[in-house]
Amino acid sequence: MYVRNEEEFGEAIREGKDGIELEGDLASKVKKMYRINLTLWSFCLVCLAVAIIALMQVPITGGTSGIVSLIAGTPAAAILGTEVAVTVVMIGVAGGGVGALIKLRRAYWIETRGNGRIIVYLKR
Repeated sequence: MYVRNEEEFGEAIREGKDGIELEGDLASKVKKMYRINLTLWSFCLVCLAVAIIALMQVPITGGTSGIVSLIAGTPAAAILGTEVAVTVVMIGVAGGGVGALIKLRRAYWIETRGNGRIIVYLKR
């Protein structure tokens, strides 16, 4: 299954899809999220959860700039980088909440392909 953006990726994770293909900027941001160790990821997740919950309760009409304003200055933005943190929040919102991000880190693994592509597989 090929996804083009954070929304499609979050929905695919929520639905438990296997073999999710990403490329370009989205693929590089997801790889960066996977590269940080679990301790730092847990710390980031707490920070990002606040933004995800806020966005799910009152959607920001400012698009990405509204999300950036929620995340900028948080430890998650410092650890992941603001762009990656925004992408992770968008995946979480589209996936139905923080549980989608937990599922992504625990239940999936990534395989790097050429040309900036990755495939995200369910662990067996």
